[in-house]
Amino acid sequence: MIQEVVMEPVVGVDVAKGFSVVQAFLKRDEPWKKAISISHEKSGLEQLGEMLTELQTQTAQMPVVVLEATGHYHRGLVAYLERSGWTYFIVNPLQAKRAKGTHLRKVKTDAADAWHLAEMYYRGDVNPHRMWEEGYTELQHVTRQHAFVTGRFVQAKLNMRALLDQVFPEYEKVFSNLFSVTSLHVLASCLEHDVEDLHGVIQKHAGKSHSKKWAEAKTESLREVLFRWSEEPRSLAQTSVLSGMVNLVLAFTEQLSVLEKQMDELAMGLPEVELVKSIPGIGDKLAAAIVAEIGDIRQFNEAKQLVAFAGLDPSIFSSGKFTATHSRITKRGSKRLRRALYLAVQCGIRRRVNPRIRDYYEKKRKEGKPYKVVVIACANKLLHHVYAILSKQQPFQL
Repeated sequence: MIQEVVMEPVVGVDVAKGFSVVQAFLKRDEPWKKAISISHEKSGLEQLGEMLTELQTQTAQMPVVVLEATGHYHRGLVAYLERSGWTYFIVNPLQAKRAKGTHLRKVKTDAADAWHLAEMYYRGDVNPHRMWEEGYTELQHVTRQHAFVTGRFVQAKLNMRALLDQVFPEYEKVFSNLFSVTSLHVLASCLEHDVEDLHGVIQKHAGKSHSKKWAEAKTESLREVLFRWSEEPRSLAQTSVLSGMVNLVLAFTEQLSVLEKQMDELAMGLPEVELVKSIPGIGDKLAAAIVAEIGDIRQFNEAKQLVAFAGLDPSIFSSGKFTATHSRITKRGSKRLRRALYLAVQCGIRRRVNPRIRDYYEKKRKEGKPYKVVVIACANKLLHHVYAILSKQQPFQL
């Protein structure tokens, strides 16, 4: 009696920057043709599509594509597979690395990595990946860009203040908020020696937020400071550099304003942002960052999974009769989510904005726990609150 051969086509894809290495299998340990390299351009993606179609025709079954999450490089490939209707699985890089370590012989090539990914599927080690709706993805891009620009903005302000202390120290006496848009534009005009209409510059950028009397007082104060500054010797090179730093800070201010507007527009389409904002101490930006990093809460079966995704779960070490008493958090999840939660806790415990978190913080501090340890414990607790309100779709209640 002839036994029918069961085909189970799988395609392992090792993703890199600009290209991927593809190895197809008819069934376990039976590769189909040799591994090929495809570009992430239109021609390369079409080549992958032709390969999948040919494999499906030969086996009479739809092949499954298995690839590893590789930064942002895999997203174009995933978008193509999604549009074309192919079934695919995205593997966590940590799982893929652990699977490769089970082999006695250490081989690291792109083709071998593609082979390992397909082998993981045959062993049953591949689970359905996290699905992202377009709204979460767009909000994630904007919030991450906002965080990046904010970091550069803070550094630019520090550098600008250091230069200002050397070049034009008396200017700080004129405006209480040195980095306001009005102050920055006026300072730029002073450094560029465009001081003929200072009153007009102040009025133009102050807008309706200040009166004419305020603008006249600032103009008079500024003229006195400029007169004394003109009497002092100064470095033209430093003045030029300071002028460039002021323009850079202005550019960052404008860019952040645009990003915040985009963030607000995207957040309006996601009711989860408003739910997270109901927690005391969490404002617009933190709520948007938390929701963007978590995505759809339905992909987590319990709060512990979400805590592990954030990397706030404690690492466990036990061997024989020894069990570690001091354990650190794993930090294997989203560092951006951890940072947002850390900031939310600090905002919540300040002035008892969030009484629940503040009480928990004081309880742990009385137990003798260090500050950072307690804040991390509070972040863990806060994440449980986030999971509860998102799962129930109900706002936070004290």
